[in-house]
Amino acid sequence: MIFMDASRPQLKQNVSHHIALQDFQSQASVTNSTQWDVTLLSDTKDMTDASSVALSIPSNGTCRPHVNVAFMKVHKCGSSLIFHMLLRFGYEHNLTVALPRQVGLEFIGSLGTIKDDDYLHPPGGKRWNIFGHHAFYNRTRFRQLMAPNTRYVAILREPLQRVQSAFNYFRIEKGFPGLAKQTPKGIAPVTTYLDRPKYWDPLFKVELVSPNKPLALMREHVCVRNCMARDLGLAERDYDNHTAVEEFVRGIENDFKTMLILEYLPESLILLKRRMCWTLRDIIYTTGRHSRNVKYTFKASITDKMKSTFYEHNYADVLLYTRFNESFHRQISQESADFQEEVNHFRRVISDVSKYCLSSKTRKGNFVVEKSRWNDAFSVGSLLCVQLREHRTYWDKFLRLRYRQTGYKDVGKVVVHSKKSRRKPKKSRKRRTRRKRG
Repeated sequence: MIFMDASRPQLKQNVSHHIALQDFQSQASVTNSTQWDVTLLSDTKDMTDASSVALSIPSNGTCRPHVNVAFMKVHKCGSSLIFHMLLRFGYEHNLTVALPRQVGLEFIGSLGTIKDDDYLHPPGGKRWNIFGHHAFYNRTRFRQLMAPNTRYVAILREPLQRVQSAFNYFRIEKGFPGLAKQTPKGIAPVTTYLDRPKYWDPLFKVELVSPNKPLALMREHVCVRNCMARDLGLAERDYDNHTAVEEFVRGIENDFKTMLILEYLPESLILLKRRMCWTLRDIIYTTGRHSRNVKYTFKASITDKMKSTFYEHNYADVLLYTRFNESFHRQISQESADFQEEVNHFRRVISDVSKYCLSSKTRKGNFVVEKSRWNDAFSVGSLLCVQLREHRTYWDKFLRLRYRQTGYKDVGKVVVHSKKSRRKPKKSRKRRTRRKRG
């Protein structure tokens, strides 16, 4: 195993919400054999039968792996990496993964409402083990759809960093009439917005951001104010009601015992691994394709006054992030003494697996992650490298096939392409001849 420099700053125990933390550098893992705990409660139809879930995990006798997880995919917080990790986890361990009825959709339901015809109903009256698509959190509805002992997980990001990422990704400035014209050449449009967010917000029209895309889709994804709180279920009418916001945050604290923090992604995933009693392989990922270490094209000179104004205008997101960031560091401080050592080991594994998977032309044989205090040895081959870099649409087709195999017929069009079928079709001789004549 190649050991690379994993030096990074130690965790700060007290992080003010007025400090704009740096963007993260992404990185990802899976296999041996034992039975996983599905913890059947009163109704055995509520989830996958434990006897059918033969999962790969070393048995240390200290805990039983947990497989019922609802992940709230908060926009522009690195949530896609976690989502794809959970899709692989669900597929490899033969779990019931929530899927939208319509093939290709990124979300299940719309703006906090999940209707019965929005999703594929699991065969046999089971409930979902894994949820990870975009959806606004609705406590009542999710408890109807998920297995009874489901653990709720989400990921948050420093609010100012999140809005910069959203502007960069969605080109949100298009939704503010006149904003682009008021932005000097070479300056990031988000700077103009941050100078007067209370002025610009009432002018925002989401349909202007991408006029060629369905309005319902844009309303689901594009957001500028209190967007993390919105995704977790806070109604827009309560944004300026501090009492309602504080009650909302207390409710989220009660429901989400594990909250990941993007600025501390490796630490977050190791904490998740320990909380869920998963393997190191279950949480590996590769750097590169999923990375959010983006270099912005234009300069964003954000002043202290802009920060203060933005934080005040986004009270819900700031309170949510601050409360969970403090809780996250408190949980880390209560972990065993070897926690930081495991995090450093995890970073090395991610670096080595990423180098191996990116060296497709030179790699020979499989890469073996050696046994350590925190993991059994496991092998990484070409198939796993492919799976680690693939996105939602890759897993969607295989998970739909799984539904079909278990008796569910209405799964939409399921197409699994071979390498051969991915090639562009050859033009017919007749067509080529016409071109020559033309």
